[in-house]
Amino acid sequence: MRAFSPPFILALWMVLAASGCAGSGQDAEPAPPTASSEDADFHGTWPQWGGPQGMFRVDASDLADNWPEGGPPRLWERELGPGYSSMVVENDELFTMYRDKDNDVVIALDATDGSTRWEYRYSGNTYEGNVLDFGTGPNASPLLLDDRVIALGFGGMLHALARDTGEVLWSHDLIIDLGGEVQDFGYSASPILHDGTILVPMGGDHSIVAMDPEDGSIRWQSGPRGISYSTPLVIDVDGREQVVFFSGVEILGIDAGDGHELWSFPVKSQYSNNATNLHWQEGNLLWVAAELDAGTRVLRLTREQETIKVEEVWSSNKMSIHHWNTVVVDGHIYGSFGGQGSILQSIELATGHVLWRERGFPKINSIYADGKLIFLDEKGRLGLARISPQKIEVLARAQVATEEAWTVPILAGSVLYVRDNKKILALDLGT
Repeated sequence: MRAFSPPFILALWMVLAASGCAGSGQDAEPAPPTASSEDADFHGTWPQWGGPQGMFRVDASDLADNWPEGGPPRLWERELGPGYSSMVVENDELFTMYRDKDNDVVIALDATDGSTRWEYRYSGNTYEGNVLDFGTGPNASPLLLDDRVIALGFGGMLHALARDTGEVLWSHDLIIDLGGEVQDFGYSASPILHDGTILVPMGGDHSIVAMDPEDGSIRWQSGPRGISYSTPLVIDVDGREQVVFFSGVEILGIDAGDGHELWSFPVKSQYSNNATNLHWQEGNLLWVAAELDAGTRVLRLTREQETIKVEEVWSSNKMSIHHWNTVVVDGHIYGSFGGQGSILQSIELATGHVLWRERGFPKINSIYADGKLIFLDEKGRLGLARISPQKIEVLARAQVATEEAWTVPILAGSVLYVRDNKKILALDLGT
């Protein structure tokens, strides 16, 4: 078995989510709220990893500029089993995954009070060579479609479940049925939707598999170039749509229509654990960040008839990111860079210039809404700040979670949903 970097082992975040039956399952009583759900705005959607556009940004308004001393008003809180799968939500429906002994569990909650609507559980596979230091997930986040939710488990079980009942509509075992290959820390990159097609990071015989959401039939399969813990991103390069994703040693672009390879560029770190998100920006600039010595680079992609030209604009091995995300606002990247002592920074994406650094915000997962950065560190400390290329103005901080808060929070309407390794809660960030 290959070695793993100490920072990666110490704080891996995998979210960046076989028989069974739908049923009531466990239904922990919500903790006493500190605010009424009647005053919160539950009208919003976060349908997939990264939100509506996959960029950890959401349209929102009238979010508070400060919080009470005890933190944002808590609408509800309840126990949930372990796992790093993030949440997806539409109005009063929320879905996520957790682990219960040997089972992966997909759970549907009432987003207004945290009560269970249904659960679907199945035997969660693990394989020889899996690293189980941080449990068995689930790590990937669900994908929310019109009438169904798509869920990928730690060991490669992929299910399409009816949103209202949890009934199995179709399923695949990626390993047994399709020749997939589970990674050391389990499947962690999330399925996404593009142009009516589900894109599933699989590895093994095919890096990416495109499926019909209605019946799970295969529309196309890419070549065997591997995958990583980072979720793919669909971009448009001068009219040519493509799926970009990490393998263990490179970044690749494949045609979004048939999966054939268009280009690749080496991105190799000491341990080949790439877990953070990609960004596509004006000027055909692709932000590519990775762990340790791989650092960060920006690539410019240009279409030349049927080929894609790849040019490295800049790179820095001092800008490493392990297992948390970044957001981009007006051409500037905001996120924690470094290892255990990571520092929040503002970086001009086009040039790599560091405009400011702020200590005290290590390993944060963040989203951007209503002109503010909302961020959660791994110790469960939630923060709110105004950011610009010139400065950061911290508006509020509060302790809201405690146990390995490695899951990216999500926002829909005025409600922020937060999860750690033991519980899930809803906070009202509205005015």
